[in-house]
Amino acid sequence: MKMFGQTDPGRRGFLKIAGLLSLGISLPGLSNKRACTIEHTIEIHTGNKLTVLVTVFTVQPENEKKLIELIEEGTSSLFSKQPGYISCSVHRGSDAKHLVLYGQWESPQSIEAFRKVPEIGEYTKKILQLATFESVVCNDVPYVHHK
Repeated sequence: MKMFGQTDPGRRGFLKIAGLLSLGISLPGLSNKRACTIEHTIEIHTGNKLTVLVTVFTVQPENEKKLIELIEEGTSSLFSKQPGYISCSVHRGSDAKHLVLYGQWESPQSIEAFRKVPEIGEYTKKILQLATFESVVCNDVPYVHHK
């Protein structure tokens, strides 16, 4: 993967860079490992061929920081190493009781394969000590509105 300063990283390279930056931008102050501070956005448009995994966590406010750190750790050491992984970002609910993990994958099969990795079971047990969650796999973008 080409990094900033090199020419034409390609769509997949761009999405990986943007996704990693999105995670860092969504978790300000929790990571000193950010490569740069330029804000990037992943564009969502109809006809998008990516698969999205949306996970909504319900967490007590006192466990939110621990959960974010666990998600960040799991992303860097586990998810990002799986075939088909592209990016993810964490969004904090305004009610201080919810976090939303928005992950992009190449296909539903990529998600299915990652869920079968033995380490995922142990990781899920750690998550369940802090929060409950529900996940939805999305394969289509039928509507997008941009201002």
